[in-house]
Amino acid sequence: MTDLSRDELRAHLSAVEAQVRAALRIVAAESKATQQAHNALRAYLSAALLRLQSDINSTASRIETKVETVLAVVSSLGAQRRLATLIVGTLVLMFGLLIGLIAGGGYYILRDELQSRGITVPLSFEGKIRPLQIQLPPRS
Repeated sequence: MTDLSRDELRAHLSAVEAQVRAALRIVAAESKATQQAHNALRAYLSAALLRLQSDINSTASRIETKVETVLAVVSSLGAQRRLATLIVGTLVLMFGLLIGLIAGGGYYILRDELQSRGITVPLSFEGKIRPLQIQLPPRS
C-alpha cells in the first residue's frame, strides 16, 4: 500500500462528499416526489369519498321517497279495500233482504190465494207434512 498524500486524500474525500451530496439530493427529490404523490393521492381519495357519500345520501333519499310513496299507496289501498268490503257487504245484505221480502210476500200472496180457494199449504215439520194452521184476519 502506498501512502496517499494529504492532497490526494482531501481530493478523494471531496469526491466522495460530492457523491454523497448528489445521492442525498436524489433521495430528497425522490422523497419530495413521493410526498407530493402521497398528498395528491390523499386529496383524490378524499374527493372520491365525498362523492361516494353524496351519492349514497342522494340514493338513500330517493329510496326513502319511493318507500314513502309505496306506503301511501298501500294505505290508500287499505282504505279502498275497507270501503269496497263495506259496499259489498251492504249489497249482499240488501240482496238478502230483497230475496226474503220477495219470498215472504210471494208466500203470503200464494197462501192467501190458495186459502181463498179452500186449499191449505203444507209445511214440513220434523219429517212429517202438516198443514199450515195460521189464522189471519180477512183482508178488507
